[in-house]
Amino acid sequence: MPITTSRTGENARVKIDFSQCSDCGLCSLVCKDLTLQMKHGKITVDENPVFGCTGCAQCVAVCPEDCIEVDGRTITMDDFFPLPEAKTAANYAQLHSLMFKRRSIRDFKDKEVEQEKIDQILSAASSSPMGIPPSDVEVVIFRGREKVKAFADDFTKYLEKIRWMFSNWSIPFWKPFVSRQDYGMYKSFLMPLINFVLERKKKGEDWLLYNAPMVLYFYGSLYSDTADPYIPATYAMLAAESLGLGTCMVGSIHPFLSHGGTSLKKKYKINPGSKTGIFLIIGYPKVKYHKGIKRTFARVVEA
Repeated sequence: MPITTSRTGENARVKIDFSQCSDCGLCSLVCKDLTLQMKHGKITVDENPVFGCTGCAQCVAVCPEDCIEVDGRTITMDDFFPLPEAKTAANYAQLHSLMFKRRSIRDFKDKEVEQEKIDQILSAASSSPMGIPPSDVEVVIFRGREKVKAFADDFTKYLEKIRWMFSNWSIPFWKPFVSRQDYGMYKSFLMPLINFVLERKKKGEDWLLYNAPMVLYFYGSLYSDTADPYIPATYAMLAAESLGLGTCMVGSIHPFLSHGGTSLKKKYKINPGSKTGIFLIIGYPKVKYHKGIKRTFARVVEA
């Protein structure tokens, strides 16, 4: 039975060249939907596994004889490539340095992000894992300050229309319908945020997207895992850092878009019905930082 997503409702298809197969069993070991199984020392292909072949293609990636093909669920054999050699990969010290060097940037130089770097960022982000393949994450690119400003202007107009829903007299009406934590967030964050952003907008200041030269909006469909948009956004953030760019995740816009803003979504080619999403502002940092900050988790325990 295929797992349905917004992009496909079919199973992927697995084909094995048994004349080349050594029956080593590696493909059945990594196949977690039981499409491939070892029976009596031979590899078999089950045409009706419980969840259907999702096209994870672990079998193709692990096969030492290169005798397995997978197609369907948006992938073909043209999508596969040899893995790079281990010596070309960043080691832990390099990765650690990149991560600890990164910080949220909200002040940018008056310089556009080159197309080559945009392509590199999207290429890196597309390699991120997802709940069920193929990825149900969509990306909207706001390239250049004019487009970023146009969206920020339109979004603040939308905020102005719904401002009454988060006013001193209306906020108490939310209390019986939301959790205590959400109610506290509405009262202590959303209401002040809307008022602050709108008041600053009157002064010509953008406190939503910080006049960034580029913005990427990652959001999932109703079929996607709720975590799916955040993972490629994180990959994009780290890729941008490696390219000398600064980034900052902005989480305050998507919740409003997910519950309204129909005309706004139509204008900017945003599909309706997204559960989760995140905006990532990107540009060349205007200032140089000299210190990092050690962060901690709320709690770490060994179960």
